[in-house]
Amino acid sequence: MTTPQFRSPLHTTLRDREPAFAAMSRLAAVGGVSAADFGRDVEIPFTAVLKGEQSSLEALGHLCGQPGGVFREWTPKIVGSAKRGIRDHLFPVRPLLTSEVRGLPCCLREDIEGSTLPSHRAMTFRSHWLIHHVSLCLRHERELVVLWKVSEQTQRYDTSTQFRLIADRVMDESLGGDEREATDFEIWFDQRLTGGPHEKTWLDDHPLHAASVFCRLLGTALLRLQGINASQIAPGSVWACYQSGFDVARHGAQAILRELQKLNHCAEPRRGPKAVFPSLYDGLAYDYVDDPDFAPYREVFTQHLRESWPLGPGDELLGTAVTVRKLHSVRTAAEETGIDSRRLRKLLEASSMIDASLPDAWAVFEAEAARPMLASLINLMSAKEFFDAFDIGRSQFNLLVEDGILQPSLVDADTKHVWDPREGRAFMDRLLIGAETIQQAQHGWESIAKSAQRLKLRPADIIRAIWDGRIQRVARNAQFDGYASIHVYHDEVAQALAQETPSAVSLELFTKTVGLGNPVYLNRLVRQGHVPTTEMRNPRTGAMQRFIGTEDAAAFYLRFTTLRLLSRAKGTTWQSLSHRLRAAGVTPFSPDGFDYGHVYLKKDVEAALAD
Repeated sequence: MTTPQFRSPLHTTLRDREPAFAAMSRLAAVGGVSAADFGRDVEIPFTAVLKGEQSSLEALGHLCGQPGGVFREWTPKIVGSAKRGIRDHLFPVRPLLTSEVRGLPCCLREDIEGSTLPSHRAMTFRSHWLIHHVSLCLRHERELVVLWKVSEQTQRYDTSTQFRLIADRVMDESLGGDEREATDFEIWFDQRLTGGPHEKTWLDDHPLHAASVFCRLLGTALLRLQGINASQIAPGSVWACYQSGFDVARHGAQAILRELQKLNHCAEPRRGPKAVFPSLYDGLAYDYVDDPDFAPYREVFTQHLRESWPLGPGDELLGTAVTVRKLHSVRTAAEETGIDSRRLRKLLEASSMIDASLPDAWAVFEAEAARPMLASLINLMSAKEFFDAFDIGRSQFNLLVEDGILQPSLVDADTKHVWDPREGRAFMDRLLIGAETIQQAQHGWESIAKSAQRLKLRPADIIRAIWDGRIQRVARNAQFDGYASIHVYHDEVAQALAQETPSAVSLELFTKTVGLGNPVYLNRLVRQGHVPTTEMRNPRTGAMQRFIGTEDAAAFYLRFTTLRLLSRAKGTTWQSLSHRLRAAGVTPFSPDGFDYGHVYLKKDVEAALAD
């Protein structure tokens, strides 16, 4: 016997690009109730429909007299913990589900004019309005506007209820939307989203969201060629950045590399890549470093930096400290060897090792290949030539010599030219290994000389502490050259070396030292009893507070490790280590469900990374 199928009077046809939650809201409006109440009445939770749960969509389809698959097409579906899928394209959940809901009044007005239903039931919400890369209606060539702003999710996406509140403003055209022509990027994005036919580009081989973000980041960087900084971009003009980046990236890696090469000359290389393309660099080095969809763009950017930037110790390559110099420029080679830059340039040009059209700062060549030639040209220096070459300062130089940090290459010679510039460079590089780059000294950064002076220490005390690993936070200040550019974090130096302070560090400073990023992670580890601390009186405020003492730190290092500590120990990038750990199934420490950041059990990591 066949069970008769229930036929609901709430039959409806899904409209163009309409998500299931909007259709459900229309059905709820028939009875004059909220979508959440309607869901409870028909036993289809509205929250489940918002999540795109398959069983709920099928139940809703059955209620409407439609196959459940129809509702899945334009309904955002939960994929993992941080993404939503729309038409098989993945987008991050946060910008997708913002409290501000956008749309186009022109489309809504057409809905009302073409229907006999009440306006709030006639209007249709389009799913692509949720995607933050979309800012224009291609058919009307008008920009989307904010229709409403609601914090609570079930109320925010109860679209018919919200449409009732704005219906008068839609019809009287008080809700605007500026006119402008659709860009090539916007047409391409819509065609990829809908699966429509379009001219293939290099970007079509990569996921849509990552490709769109890269276009925006690249386009923002390219504004520098027009003398425009990212801070000058008006909020409503970001569409132009998408288009600018798309116009280059659509043609592939070589086209991108050509434009990046043009950007190089917007700043001195000693200021670091972030000074030339800050948002592009931060995006690929930090914001999206764990997203494999961005790997093709990181590869292109990494290729550019490796082939054209004279990076050495004290610089970083997409968030990873440079430990060995691959490329020299005329300028860096002259600084390292003490050879006159004009003489060096002539020799390099004669050997066809540099592009003669580039300035000294950007005329690069392979450091290893040129090593024999550079060695043959080196002349030993006098003490004054040596400390001037490395911006050490006479008094600092004398102190470093007295304490055995710097020593001449020749002893008891009948010449004052006894100082080898290569030893000076090696001294600098040893201090800068693993250092970060800062654009100016602030938030506690001091030169070695200034920090030593404030604490009444010898500079050699700080330098040996850096070499011994007792001082971890070292930076190269891009405003200075040589020894004067090397900065330390003064509070760390004080807590590590000053006699009047305890042999312990604050939780905040220990967080920075081990590379946990946010102090909240270490605080959680302490509160949950995973990391011991020592309570003692703060020598400055007199208040009792928790510190990480010597034994506490030893207990942390015995049990835990972080990507920064691993990177220093293994001599490789933290990105590659993160990938290896994920591939081996090693996840950050979180036995009780708390987020402690990227801290790992040392025994798990050692087993996964064992050769």
